[in-house]
Amino acid sequence: MMQRAQANGDRAGSGSSSARGRAIVIGSGIAGLLTARVLADHFASVAVVERDRLPNEFVPRKGVPQGRHVHGLLAKGQEILQELFPGLVEDLLGDGAIAGDIARDTRWFHYGGYKARFESGLRGILLSRPLIEGHVRRRVASLPNVTLLEQCDACALAASGDRARVTGVVVQRAGQAASETFWSDLVVDAAGRGSRGGAWIEALGYERAPEEEIRIGVGYTSRLLRRRADDLPGAKCAIIAATPPNERRIGVLFPIEGDRWMVTLGGWLGDHAPADPDGFLEFARSLPVSDVYDVMKNAEAVSEFAVYKFPSNLRRRYERVRQVPDGYLVTGDALCSFNPIYGQGMTVAALEAMTLGACLRGDRASFVGLPGRFYRRVSKVIDVAWQSAAGADFAYPSVDGVKAPGTDLINSYVHRVQRAMLRDTAVFRAFLDVMNLTKAPTSLFRPRILWRVWRANQSSR
Repeated sequence: MMQRAQANGDRAGSGSSSARGRAIVIGSGIAGLLTARVLADHFASVAVVERDRLPNEFVPRKGVPQGRHVHGLLAKGQEILQELFPGLVEDLLGDGAIAGDIARDTRWFHYGGYKARFESGLRGILLSRPLIEGHVRRRVASLPNVTLLEQCDACALAASGDRARVTGVVVQRAGQAASETFWSDLVVDAAGRGSRGGAWIEALGYERAPEEEIRIGVGYTSRLLRRRADDLPGAKCAIIAATPPNERRIGVLFPIEGDRWMVTLGGWLGDHAPADPDGFLEFARSLPVSDVYDVMKNAEAVSEFAVYKFPSNLRRRYERVRQVPDGYLVTGDALCSFNPIYGQGMTVAALEAMTLGACLRGDRASFVGLPGRFYRRVSKVIDVAWQSAAGADFAYPSVDGVKAPGTDLINSYVHRVQRAMLRDTAVFRAFLDVMNLTKAPTSLFRPRILWRVWRANQSSR
């Protein structure tokens, strides 16, 4: 079944005069949709193959279990989405998303105190995952050379006789006994962490990508509550973060469209919130400050509980594989999935899509070697987020995995940065730039910031 939306004037997708053949994207999550949007500038036609039935409404779907939990779109991700889909942020706000200054409008408790609140100039938007994914899907579906094919399960790769090149995808449509092959010039696997890409390329005679796994045992429970104007005086959202190594629990209260709160409670290393009213409320009360609990205790629940467990950060190191088939590459969570508590997933997916676009612009004549070039480039993009997420998780001694050299030293400094952020707005702004992937982590080591961090920590003794 093909799903399309009304054309909305996006300035892309007709394919240029030098557009090449056909591309197929597996998966219609954020990574798959952004990939399709970028590919539409380079291919005469793009097909997105999705196993789920795609809803017309802004509601969670089976293939995106995190859709029922708190989501964050970092500043860099917002910038890229606005570039790819002009006017998208305004449309989201028109459908009920809430805008706010990340530092001024957030009541954020961490390291024994509240972070300084000030006008940072960094705008965040607060909304549900189904709302943002639904809007992006409609924009992509409206492109004249893009087709969304729902209820189609990609089950194998087709390849040339010598297996040097992937030439398409074998698909099983819902309700049909026989499979069929969709031929293409490029297949991009954005099927998520559960991608079968490793087994597929192994069946073609190639080695699987080595995997890097850091086991963190994160899990959380979420519920929607009715939102009232006076629930959180002076702020739009609340974050109660865990301070390692002794604290493992978090609580997040975000406003979303429809006059609702989304509350997410959870923690590391198996310290997860229960999915029953009394236990959920008691977990909130156990947090070091009562901001989330105070709203929850008198709020009307408007949904059931949703539970999500994330066992490990997982990175598939395709850039280290000696040989990969042409015509096939993986992106999004199929390539690397991060601890979702840090809110990096959608923004990293956007950066990966832009990286693929840059690779295609640089190689108009041939597909030969495209996957290898993409993996080498995108590994540098992923490195920044991976080092941030994985490094932070190693602040818990029980976290299991291969720790990069210097991680403990960096964590020690970052802990001092966090303490400085309780009172120093310049340090807080520098951290927000790094957290939002708009500046490199090395910017936190500039002499001016080093001095301010040292001074703040001295005065707090």
